[in-house]
Amino acid sequence: MPKVPPARALTFTTETVWNAGLAGTGMSGEGRSLTVGHEGEWSPEHLLLLAAESCFMSTLLALARAEGIDVLGYVSSGQLQIPDDRQGASRVLLTPCVVVLGDGDAERVRALARQAREESIVARTLGAGLTVALDVRVVPEESKGTGDW
Repeated sequence: MPKVPPARALTFTTETVWNAGLAGTGMSGEGRSLTVGHEGEWSPEHLLLLAAESCFMSTLLALARAEGIDVLGYVSSGQLQIPDDRQGASRVLLTPCVVVLGDGDAERVRALARQAREESIVARTLGAGLTVALDVRVVPEESKGTGDW
């Protein structure tokens, strides 16, 4: 497993300004913006899913890079499951698919995915409400450089 740098405190800032109806403009502390809200371009539920997906992806790919694993492809989907009763806990399901070269890298990526689940900031925030169903696809080593995958 890659060495994890010492923990450091992080702070992220945003601001949301109401536009009209159920929409607003969300801005990051770095000045990026997007229209949010149930009448905006992105609902809060979609943003939650994208946060979970993109944070897990970034963490896993950084760990793979640190281990020298050549990731050939990555795609994922997310699902937010909200129970009918307001007392039940919502759940987030991520289904990432990672493509690597050879069985050895596949096993290493599976181990790194468990580590990414523990290190991803958003995954840690979601806690037990997050499930990751990893699919690792292997391109045979003899296909390397041929483009036949």
